[in-house]
Amino acid sequence: MRIIKILGIALVFTTSISTINCQELKTKLDSAAYVMGSQMGEYYFLNQIEINIDALVAGLRDGYTANRLKVQEPEKSEVMKAFEEYMQQKQQEKTDRDSRFNKEVAKSILEQNRQNKDIKETSSGLQYQVITEGKGKKPVASDKVKVHYVGTLFNGTVFDSSRSRNAPAVFGLTQVIPGWTEGLQLMTEGSTYKFWIPSELGYGNRAVGNIPSGSLLIFEVELIEINPAE
Repeated sequence: MRIIKILGIALVFTTSISTINCQELKTKLDSAAYVMGSQMGEYYFLNQIEINIDALVAGLRDGYTANRLKVQEPEKSEVMKAFEEYMQQKQQEKTDRDSRFNKEVAKSILEQNRQNKDIKETSSGLQYQVITEGKGKKPVASDKVKVHYVGTLFNGTVFDSSRSRNAPAVFGLTQVIPGWTEGLQLMTEGSTYKFWIPSELGYGNRAVGNIPSGSLLIFEVELIEINPAE
């Protein structure tokens, strides 16, 4: 009820929106206002957030024209608190939906991989493929390593890449996700492997950066050096 009103109060950035029906966009500022509104609408739609558009526009107008706001303190703080709780609930619902979807996708991909004789699977569920086998030694969990890597999601989206930065990563094997800790100990220095890391060995049901919750992580990793000099 009152939760929706806070949307209009909180959003005071606009230039010339005066009606809910789109007027002719005569200037770049008109277009910018329209784009901002469309982005808000897309956000609420994609996150399945219920919103009263009339209340939103009314609050936007009152805030911009310095009219007396229809919601004052202490009610305003109460409404904001309720809205924050509502948004947290919606975010958790989205995280849960993403996690279920991504885990189903991962299950399908991992099952397909099991039909490929070149892809091996460990008892933990980590899958890997040898692209190039090196001739050096293998690291242990207490070691530090220098690696190049490219990390992608199931759809090919690159979420991290040391190669794009042209800077190898250096870290201890206990400082990374379990899939990396296990996978790197399978490699010899000079090797390049491809890993499929299920969410249980990655970030679980958490969204991290641009990695959605429940995601299968696909890495191509080159083990350059074990215990590199600082």
